[in-house]
Amino acid sequence: MNRPDYLASYRQTLAHLVAQHGEDIAMDLIVGGQSEQIGQLEFSTLRTLGLQPQHHVIDVGCGSGRLAVKLAPFLQGKYWGTDILAELPAYARKVTRREDWEFHTTSGLSIPAPDGCADFVCFFSVFTHLLHEDIYKYLREAKRVLRPGGKIVFSYLDFAVPSHWTIFELTVADPNPDRVLNMFVSRDALQAWARHLDLQVLALHDGHERWIDLVQSFRYSDGREAAGTVEFGQSIGVLTKPA
Repeated sequence: MNRPDYLASYRQTLAHLVAQHGEDIAMDLIVGGQSEQIGQLEFSTLRTLGLQPQHHVIDVGCGSGRLAVKLAPFLQGKYWGTDILAELPAYARKVTRREDWEFHTTSGLSIPAPDGCADFVCFFSVFTHLLHEDIYKYLREAKRVLRPGGKIVFSYLDFAVPSHWTIFELTVADPNPDRVLNMFVSRDALQAWARHLDLQVLALHDGHERWIDLVQSFRYSDGREAAGTVEFGQSIGVLTKPA
């Protein structure tokens, strides 16, 4: 089987969306839509996990800036956003209006940051679209750039979570050979990868588990209200680099 071309499928999808909807709507849809709501959810996830204003955040797969926009009024420390498609971090730079922040277009599975610099390295809706070996390589790279005691935060799809099964069914039913890859990861795999990388598993939260304290309530596009303590939807893993 040929290795999936992440960049080609990503670029093709964005071009199609821009042609149909224009830039602003396309930049929302390319990251799954509801950027305002999901950005608030991602920000609240990091705050629940201890994010402080002085911290340094590396946001791998920053997309068009849904998390960065929410971080901009709060984060006084450094922020580095990366994505494989140049149009996305460029758009994120424009909408965040933080001249002191860095946005990078990357290739391969490297993180363009020095060793031991970050308090948080996050991968929201990134591992959901990568092969297992590439997830492992990214975790290894995240460990390199993480400070001792820092946290790696990532979302993932899990066959053990009933609500994730629909995504698998939709993937099976999609005949497009250039469709975006949807990858599932088991807890056993995550624990094994952490063990081999000498990372500690702090938490593995199922997608339906309510544990995130929302900074601000919101409504999803289907009318559901999110307030108080909520679930993420995708499962969330939290690893740390031992001090």
